[in-house]
Amino acid sequence: MKITSLSILVLLLITSCSSTSTVETTAKKNDVRQGEEVKQICFASSINGWRELKGQRRSVILTKGVNDEFKVDLSGVCDVSQAMMKIGTRSRGSSCLTRGDDILVDNGFSGVDRCMITKIYIWNADKQESNDSAEAPVN
Repeated sequence: MKITSLSILVLLLITSCSSTSTVETTAKKNDVRQGEEVKQICFASSINGWRELKGQRRSVILTKGVNDEFKVDLSGVCDVSQAMMKIGTRSRGSSCLTRGDDILVDNGFSGVDRCMITKIYIWNADKQESNDSAEAPVN
């Protein structure tokens, strides 16, 4: 009797572990302007502009030089849409901006908020024309 009960219990346990719920997963659609992920933006001091990516509080577009743009994903408490006129960057000792470095947002009211860079992508603005916002200087 014990062996039969134990066998039934094991069988129930195995079948309950193997059954899966029918959860529908939807892939997050990326913006067509977002290119491949890169590890760094070198010569961070040549970043000369930024703009908010409309509808994405956790991302910012950084302009380097004349034609190079990068989408930077952020984590932390800062809200780029609250930045008044400027944002700043802080790297950890090199001339390149990488994951783990900071974006500093001066919101004009409560001081400076800091967000950590989680991912960097090449940004292809010419793939889709968009008037996300005006560009502002980086300090």
